Amino acid sequence: MATFVLRQPVLADAEWMTTACQDSDIQRWTLVPRPYKQEHALGFIDNTINEAHRWVIEQQGTNEAVGVVGIHTIDLDTGDADTGYWIAPWGRRRGAATYALLLVEQFAVTIPSIKFLSAHIAETNVASRATASRAGFINMGSAQEPCPDGKNLVPALTYIKYLTR
Repeated sequence: MATFVLRQPVLADAEWMTTACQDSDIQRWTLVPRPYKQEHALGFIDNTINEAHRWVIEQQGTNEAVGVVGIHTIDLDTGDADTGYWIAPWGRRRGAATYALLLVEQFAVTIPSIKFLSAHIAETNVASRATASRAGFINMGSAQEPCPDGKNLVPALTYIKYLTR
């Protein structure tokens, strides 16, 4: 299995991110803007979208950017760090998202206020649900809010991974 690293996004990432976010699966399963333009990638890079933490997933050795992962928000009352990720078409089926979630966990352990990671995934998103499970997340059942499946909102499941220190 390939190994991956996380790094901060830089301006040079805007082009590949814009290309990747034209992908029908990324548009189907995520909340990326439609149409996705370079200005959206720049907003992610500059963090004008106010993610708590965000990274580019890069294959170690080749430095090929294959996706993004982030912590959207951190709830200080509950200790929940809400995560999300997407993988570009050229980076799929290599374990990038699973590996990235494990790296996010290593990062989260260093922040005492984070007690667990969560991922809210559409019931119909079989691939992402499998990714969360491979990374050690546990399906806790129905989420309060629905998730996208194309132009529709569908029931979602909450996956949790408790941090051990």
